[in-house]
This record gives sequence, structure tokens and C-alpha cells, in this order.
Amino acid sequence: MDLIQQFIDTYKMKWTFYDAAGRLAAEKLQLALQNAGIRAIVTSRAKNPARLRTKVQRRNSRREEPYQTLEEIYDDIADLSGVRVSLYFPGDRGKVDAIISELFNILEFKQFPEQSKPPTYHKRFSGYWANHYRARMRDEILNESQKKYGSARIEIQVASLIMHAWSEVEHDLIYKPMQGTLSEEELSILDELNGLVLAGEIALERLQAAGNERLRRNAAFGSQYELASYLYNFLSSHLKTEDIELRMGNIALLYRLLQRLQLTGLKDITPILRSVKFEKDRRTISQQIIDQIPAMKSATSAIRSCGRNRRPPHRKPCRQSTSFSRSGCH
Repeated sequence: MDLIQQFIDTYKMKWTFYDAAGRLAAEKLQLALQNAGIRAIVTSRAKNPARLRTKVQRRNSRREEPYQTLEEIYDDIADLSGVRVSLYFPGDRGKVDAIISELFNILEFKQFPEQSKPPTYHKRFSGYWANHYRARMRDEILNESQKKYGSARIEIQVASLIMHAWSEVEHDLIYKPMQGTLSEEELSILDELNGLVLAGEIALERLQAAGNERLRRNAAFGSQYELASYLYNFLSSHLKTEDIELRMGNIALLYRLLQRLQLTGLKDITPILRSVKFEKDRRTISQQIIDQIPAMKSATSAIRSCGRNRRPPHRKPCRQSTSFSRSGCH
């Protein structure tokens, strides 16, 4: 049995492990993004054995020296378990990067497009825009029954939803063509589609900015995502960007608490934000806001109570008289 076939047979026996590891990583990431108020679709997959065989054979043919051991193949193939993050808004990539760094140990990072790689076709547009990570889940986010998946190396791809769709089409047509290589005309059409996708990403960024402007005018937040967007913008004038991203915390929990207390209006949340010092301690920004709410509620209640209990100023009663002066009471 040749080495590649041996690798494929071994992988088939471990396929359920890689599939479960990917699903677990996707669940952890989906929950974290949801809690942070970031709109995204997170999916996972374990590499299809047939496609994996084709990839390994192609990699092997391009090497100066063919694979000698199974370990060499495992080291070279990083996406046996994969997670894809499809963002509604491409401008959220930086926020996702911070969350991934909290949940995973990053082994390798790549940002696309790679300017060092000359295209085979003279493109007019810049191609694939995304962040790729090779990572392992941190031990602290895994319970005892999940610890075994901490050894799995996972590839995480982060891009906009429309960029992922274009990339899937391009990748399958260029790297997995059913019949021969693509013609100049086909490559030109793919390039044109890429231009439309990049224009779409610009439109999505404008849509996100327009939504933020609407939130500044609205009286209340309709969801945790709107609250998160407002907080990111509000805090950008008080904290460094990296501090906001790394320490935002559980926006979903904060939103549920504000709903319960009926404090979802701008007039309610803004005084609370202004009263928080946002100290650089171990608490997240969300937790610091939550911790400040009881103090603000107590102060507000005291002011209202004072207003209710305050007696009107004593006025001297009018003297009864049969004739009234022009000035009335004295």
C-alpha cells in the first residue's frame, strides 16, 4: 500500500473525530459571536476523503521530494477540520479576530489577498478578501468530555457571506475543473463577478454605517445587535480599538438585563455609559456596564423619591377681608 492510500485509510477511521472537533469549534465561535452582537453564519465540515486524496496527490506532485511519512502529510494538510465564518458585514473582521484569539491558540495566520502571489490571469480586481487561521481550541473553553478535541488543528476562514459564495465558485472551477483548464473568457467572467462582490462589500459597509446613524436617532434598541453596534461606536471615542474588541464581553446578556429593567432606550443607556470608568481590569466592558446599573438605578430611585416626598414651600395664608387690595395675598 502506498503512503497516500495509507494516509487516506487512516483519515477515514478518524473522520468522525475531525467532524466532531469542527462542529464543537463552530458552536463555541457561533455563541461567542452572538453574545458579542456580531451577525454571522458559522458552519463546519471535515474534509471529504475523495477530495482529500486529490489534494494530497496534487501537493505531492509539486514537492521537490515526495512525502516520506504520514506525519509529513498531516503537517502539510491543515484543513482536515474546517470552520467558516460568513459575516453579514465585512467590517466586522477585526472584531471576529479578537474573539478567535480569545477562544483559540493561533498557530498560523494568513490575510488575503496575498500580494506576493502573481495571478495566472491579469486580473482587474483584487480577488479573495479574507482572514484564515490555523488554530486549536484553548483548554479553558473545553469541559472534561471535550478535552480530547483540543489536539485537533482547525482551519478557520473569515470573510463576508458574499465573498465566501464567490470564492466557492472560483475555487471549484479553477482548482477542481470537470473538463480541462478554464479559458480566458471564463477567467474574465470570474474576475468580473469578483468586482461585483467587492462592490457589494462596499455597499454592505455603507449599509452598516447607515444602520449606526439610524441608531443614533432612534429612541430604543430593537436587538442585541443594535446595542452592540451602538456600544462599539460610543466606546471608540473613549478606548483604543483593540481594548474594545478584546473586552466587549457578553452583549446578549447585557441586552436581556436592560430589557428586564426596561432600559433599552438611548436616554436610559447613555447616562449609564457615561458613568462607567471602563477600568482596565479583568471585567469585560459588558460586565462593567452591568455592575454600574444598580448604582444608577439607586440614584435615580433616590431622586424620584426625593421629588415625591418634597413638601411645597410654606406660604402665609391670606387674611380674610371685606376689601381686597390690588396685590391680593401678602
